[in-house]
Amino acid sequence: MPSDTYRLFIAINLPADLLAGLQTLQQRLMRQLADAPLRWVRPEGIHLTLKFLGETDAGRVQEIVKALEKDVAASRPFELPVGGLGCFPNIRNPNVLWVGVADEEQRLRKLAAEVDRTLVGLGWPPERRPFSGHLTLARVRKQAGRKERRILGEQISALSGAEKLGVLPVYSVHLMRSQLHRDGAIYTALAEVALTGEGANG
Repeated sequence: MPSDTYRLFIAINLPADLLAGLQTLQQRLMRQLADAPLRWVRPEGIHLTLKFLGETDAGRVQEIVKALEKDVAASRPFELPVGGLGCFPNIRNPNVLWVGVADEEQRLRKLAAEVDRTLVGLGWPPERRPFSGHLTLARVRKQAGRKERRILGEQISALSGAEKLGVLPVYSVHLMRSQLHRDGAIYTALAEVALTGEGANG
């Protein structure tokens, strides 16, 4: 009999005040970009993802948590300013609309690298793309054409008012479960690993 699998990822969850600010921004952008081919992310589904693990045997959850507690918890806690709009892969051909997370001292990137190393040690493949911390607000619909995407990019470039949205406290990381449903994903935090600052990294 096959064992249960969970769709897992590791993320930093957002405090209520920052989520409220992002929701207000989303509502304004929905009005400003009402005709754009966008699928908006539900506010409760906005996380700062550090690593996506995918379908995982449910029996490995404790193994993952223990590895994070051993290798990642010693990182120092920190805070990062949040603000500014951008697109992936670029403004000329957007697929994703996001809010930025400033990481001038590379602390977030170091934390993501530590998470990646920990999971590689458990058998997950290393990340191929450089880490870029962001908070996804919306995704461009797959059927959107090149012209629609270019126009959307120009609209996003002209927008303002999202420069300073708040501060993201990075005091812990969460092992998250995502359950896909027709109305959208349901997210459950399976474990929280606090950053203690007792190690040399961070």
